[in-house]
This record gives sequence, C-alpha cells and structure tokens, in this order.
Amino acid sequence: MYLRHHLLSCIILVLILFPFYSYYSFLVFLLGFFIDLDHYIYYVFKYKNFNLIKSYKSFMDKKMIRKDQLHILHTIEFIILFLLATIYTKNIYLIFISIGFLVHLILDLIYAVYLIKNKIELKQTRALSLIFWIKRNLFY
Repeated sequence: MYLRHHLLSCIILVLILFPFYSYYSFLVFLLGFFIDLDHYIYYVFKYKNFNLIKSYKSFMDKKMIRKDQLHILHTIEFIILFLLATIYTKNIYLIFISIGFLVHLILDLIYAVYLIKNKIELKQTRALSLIFWIKRNLFY
C-alpha cells in the first residue's frame, strides 16, 4: 500500500480523535504511519544501502520481484506481542499507538484483498511469520 494512504488515514484519525483525547491522538501516528520503517530496515540489511530515497523507490517499483521479505513489525508474532502488551498494561500511550497500528494493518489487508480480487500478481511479498521466515531462510 502506498504511504500516502497510510498518511491520509492517520491524519483523518488524529483529527477525529483530537477533540476528545487531545495530544494523545498524535500517538496514532507512531505505528499507524511509521510502522513501515521496517521496510527500510529490511532494505538496509538486505542491500547494505542506507539511501532512504532508493529504498522507497525500490519498494514502489511494481516490476521488481522480491519474495519473502521480512518486515518485522508486520509479522504475526510482533502483532500478537504488541497487542497483548497493550491489553495487559492498559497503558494509554500503548492504546493510542495500537489504534494506529490496527488501522495500518487493516489498510494493508484491504489492499491485499483488492489485489487478489482484481487478479493483480504480487511481485513483492512479505513473510507473515518471523518463526517461519527464520525456518525457511536459516535452516535450508
């Protein structure tokens, strides 16, 4: 999904929440928008290149084939641990960060369904599980 969609959804959500929750609403941005930093982290480790612009262009290149990418913040293990920490601690900061996180993940899911529905081939895929990614990439 394009960053502009995540950015726009986070801005709208912050504007909706701000009258009720004041500056807490800005925490929605932390994982609502910046969760995609794990794409950059993957790029840096994979290609040993710190150029943020090249990284972004690389991920936006629809022709580039890149399968089984590890975006650590999008794995089921991270999602479960983060949401459990939020529920267990009931920390107001984590609650708002989790709202942004869930909105981000829902938008990613909607985009994936759109691609499948329109029979658009995915040339870039990411690992859903850290454990299975490790198993596939370190033990074979």
